Amino acid sequence: MEKDFEPLKARLRIICDRLDDDEQQYFRPLIDNFKGQTQEFQRIMRDLGKFGEKIGDGSTFKVCREVQHLFDDAHRKKS
Repeated sequence: MEKDFEPLKARLRIICDRLDDDEQQYFRPLIDNFKGQTQEFQRIMRDLGKFGEKIGDGSTFKVCREVQHLFDDAHRKKS
């Protein structure tokens, strides 16, 4: 089950690498400890919004939508 979330976690790690050091120290444990619960994911999405333009080269909305799709895909596999 947890392996279903690996594509999501891999994408979040790429995003995390773009952040400042102090933001990485806060955000990386959220990714590493992520078990696929909706509550955890909502926190991650909220934080992505706070990081703003740092999370991608293009639209912040586009990056967030991509992350949401990865979460939804993993949840479908889990069911």
